Amino acid sequence: MAEKEKSKAPVEITIRRDEPPSETHYEDGPVMIVHIGSHFIETTVALEESAVGAWVRSAVSELRLFRGGGTTVVSICAFRGLGWGSSWKGPLSHPNHPSNPYRAIAICVGGCRVLFYELDDWDRRKDPGRIFPLRDLLNNRKVVVVGWGIAEMVKKLDSEWGLKIARAVDVRNIAAGTYGKDAIWWPKLEKGKVVRKDVGLEGLAEFALDGMQLEKKPTRVREANWSNMGISGWFDDDDPEDVELIKYATRDAVVTHMIATKCIKKSGLPQE
Repeated sequence: MAEKEKSKAPVEITIRRDEPPSETHYEDGPVMIVHIGSHFIETTVALEESAVGAWVRSAVSELRLFRGGGTTVVSICAFRGLGWGSSWKGPLSHPNHPSNPYRAIAICVGGCRVLFYELDDWDRRKDPGRIFPLRDLLNNRKVVVVGWGIAEMVKKLDSEWGLKIARAVDVRNIAAGTYGKDAIWWPKLEKGKVVRKDVGLEGLAEFALDGMQLEKKPTRVREANWSNMGISGWFDDDDPEDVELIKYATRDAVVTHMIATKCIKKSGLPQE
């Protein structure tokens, strides 16, 4: 009898500062170099709204987005935190409670460029200001924006950030078009009833990306407060906690992009 195949070890994820700074390093925020296995990613941590526009223009130009027709895939992850008006007592005080606002986003284009941006002033949530290039990117019908739980994301980003998404598709639905719904949503017994739960990003990556093993996020990351109280209000690339949050935000955005692009290549987009 053949020996049972050993499971793969979790993919190694590393992060460091870009030293010396590359041409994509903006004065408004540092660039972090992230490796997910053999995949090389540049993550720009935008500390100012002007850096958001600079990143979008640079990514569109360098990756030659929109040239030659076709559809551009952009993945997005959003992270909650306590904001003005949030409850500081009881269940609502948990940063990840559904009622709390999105305080930060991570966007991936091309599978190799990531923008991390934290809204630093909750009172300006409905004024996109100088992030107009990002608004235009997400609201472009030639762009398919993919994410986990994208329907809720579309509503909250519109109401809280003033960002509209023209074409949004849940990455779970994209994967279901390739592997079938039963591979994505598994039946589980809860309170005497059978409900279907998704396999999570780690589970989806394992069978969609050739057995890629992702370590589960540490509790401190899963329960992090992604407000400016959560990462010091000013990103410190010497602070291990700040760097860890950027690492996992990058991981989620890039892996979501990898899954979506692979499944779209195989089976196309689900009907909108």
